[in-house]
Amino acid sequence: MANTFRNNNGDVIYVDEKSMQMEDLMLTTDRKAQTPFWDISLRQHYYEGIHVAQCKINVHQDIHVVSGMDAPIPGMVFVQQGKITAKGHDSGLTHRFAEGQHNFFRNPYNPQTSVFYQQQDLQLLLVGFTPERFLQLAEDAGPSLYQTANNMVAGKDWQQLENLPVTRQMQAAIHDIHTCRFQGRMKDLYLQTKALELLLLRFEQQDQPERPARKTIKLSETDIRKIYAARECLLADIHHPPSLGQLARLTGLNEFKLKAGFRKVFNNSVFGYLREHRLEMARQLLRKKELSVTAVAYETGYTTVQHFSKEFSKHFGVSPSRMD
Repeated sequence: MANTFRNNNGDVIYVDEKSMQMEDLMLTTDRKAQTPFWDISLRQHYYEGIHVAQCKINVHQDIHVVSGMDAPIPGMVFVQQGKITAKGHDSGLTHRFAEGQHNFFRNPYNPQTSVFYQQQDLQLLLVGFTPERFLQLAEDAGPSLYQTANNMVAGKDWQQLENLPVTRQMQAAIHDIHTCRFQGRMKDLYLQTKALELLLLRFEQQDQPERPARKTIKLSETDIRKIYAARECLLADIHHPPSLGQLARLTGLNEFKLKAGFRKVFNNSVFGYLREHRLEMARQLLRKKELSVTAVAYETGYTTVQHFSKEFSKHFGVSPSRMD
């Protein structure tokens, strides 16, 4: 079944006659493609029924992609940076993904419709399974994973209703996938382990008792653009970040909408997001082994190495001096 690419006016800008099938995923390769509407870099790895794809895309204009119905390739989508919209084949539910969200789909590689918004450095991680491998993994699993497998076998709707936030454990597993230094069989085993970890974390998260729902805030497209602008302002100078009041004035939002909107879009408070950004930046610097712990602390906006070490250890479960 073909994939049809359209612009915002509905004009067809490209037709891909061959949509993604399982046999296309049984490869370990790197691909890059440049077109008038996007530049895409894809690193994919396949081993024993598990496919892992790391995607980076610069989208030059809004793109609406319509796909035909395909065979199931159960899997997950993790939006690490940027935003997309996807509508599944089974339920017809539309999911708007913000940064730091994930979901489980019948076929994450070919949703019924997808919208890729104009943006730079959209980063996605997709993890897919052959149906046979997925059913094997679901045996004696938790209730949500087991029920999803049963629905798949019965031909029932098994798309998940809501996007879920990417947890710290998931972030760590995704980071490990991106920074894998193994080759050959060791790489096969390592990435397989991380993919299984993400699958278990995803359904473990779904099986957790639901918390009382918070009052939600409605955000317009303009509000969302302002929230993204607020993030850019927040991270522009991590040594001297703006206060909430300054950030609100810079983006034209009141403080309530800024705080509530930031949490809705990024699943974090304004300064919680800044804190996690600093710590992730610190971890990347420590892995390079070019700076001392003290230098990394000051480089990432901390005024004392003691405070940095305490925050880092609490967040990652290991002291900065013991990072490999």
